[in-house]
Amino acid sequence: MPDMFSMRSDDDTVDVGVVYSPSPETLRVFGASYMQDKETSGSLKILDPKGATFATFDVWQSKWVLTAEMEA
Repeated sequence: MPDMFSMRSDDDTVDVGVVYSPSPETLRVFGASYMQDKETSGSLKILDPKGATFATFDVWQSKWVLTAEMEA
């Protein structure tokens, strides 16, 4: 089984479950569609296979921001 990335809520008060994929790009597309729904609240994050944050969804810019970009 390949290493899996996961996507979950970035807000501890909102439980949207966990979605897994070997492709972070698939999670980014899926998550962006979810976040653009007007009924959605909170935000999402994508974790790498080791559990470290890979990207977070910036609700103000309506896009994913890679953790590496935030640390640069």
